[in-house]
Amino acid sequence: MNKIYEDITIVTVLYNSKKSAQSFFSNLDNFSIIVVDNGRNEKVLEEIKGYKNIKIISKNKNIGYGRAVNFAVKNVSTKFFLILNPDLKIDEKSIVNMYDILNQYSDCAIVAPVTRFSKDFYGAFPERNIKNLTLKNALKSRDLLLNSEVESEVCVDVAKWALLIKVEEFKNISGFNEKLFIFWEEIDLCRRFRSRKLSVIVTPKSSVEHKQEKSSDSDFQNFLIKTYYHEYSPLVYFNVQTFSFFYLKRMMKYLFRGISYLMILNLKKSLIYFLRLSASIRYFVNLKFSSTK
Repeated sequence: MNKIYEDITIVTVLYNSKKSAQSFFSNLDNFSIIVVDNGRNEKVLEEIKGYKNIKIISKNKNIGYGRAVNFAVKNVSTKFFLILNPDLKIDEKSIVNMYDILNQYSDCAIVAPVTRFSKDFYGAFPERNIKNLTLKNALKSRDLLLNSEVESEVCVDVAKWALLIKVEEFKNISGFNEKLFIFWEEIDLCRRFRSRKLSVIVTPKSSVEHKQEKSSDSDFQNFLIKTYYHEYSPLVYFNVQTFSFFYLKRMMKYLFRGISYLMILNLKKSLIYFLRLSASIRYFVNLKFSSTK
C-alpha cells in the first residue's frame, strides 16, 4: 500500500469553492496533494493551510482548468497523478484498483472510475437520465456500465473530474490544450492519447460520487465564463480554420436574439447571446491574425 502513496500525486484545481472541502482532503491524507488556486477560494484555503501533505500553488489569477493542471504537473515528481475535483467522494479501494490497472497495461495512459452522480446532474453519460432510450449505442453504454457483472474494462470518453494519468505520457503530448480554458479538455486529451495508440480505460470496479454545486451557476462571474467558453471551446477543439457563411449566419442569429431579448428586458438571455457572439468574434479575429503572422 505504501507504494501507491509514493507513485501518485493528487491534483485538485480550485475556483470559487465556497463549500467546506475539509472532509475531501482529510480522506486523502496519505497522499501528496497539489492544489492549484485559481482564485476566490479563501474559505477552503484557510481550512487546508495546515495540512503537511498539501502544497498550494497559484498564478494569482484564474488561468483555466487545463492550464492549471499543466501548471500542477510541473510540480509532480511521482509516476502518476490523479485529478480529483473537491466535490467528489472516492474511497481508497477505488484508487488502488485504478492504480493496478494503469500498472498492468503499458499502452494505457488514463484510467477513470465510473461516476455515480447526484440526481440533478447529467453525469458523464447523459443517456442515463433519458426516460425513453432508442439508440442502441446509448442503451449498450448505459447497461454496460450499470451491469454489476462486468469484469473487464471498457474504453470510452471520460469525465475530467477523476482521472489517473501517467505523468510521462501526459508530458509527451504537452498536457492539456491550454487554448481550451474550460470545456472539451478531457475529450481533446483522450483523442490525442488515442492518436498515439494509447488506451483510455474506465473501470467499473472503481467509482466516484459527484455532487454538483448548484450555487456555481448562480454566481455571475461563473455564469459569464461558462457561457462564453461553451461557445468558444468547440471552435478550438474542432480547429475551425475558415470563416464560412454558416458561422456568419449563426453570428447574425446571436446578434438578432441578443437585441430582441434586450428589447423585452430579458437581460439574462440577451447577455447569453451577446456572450456567444463575442466568443465567436474573438475566435475568428484571433484566427485571422494568426494566419497573417
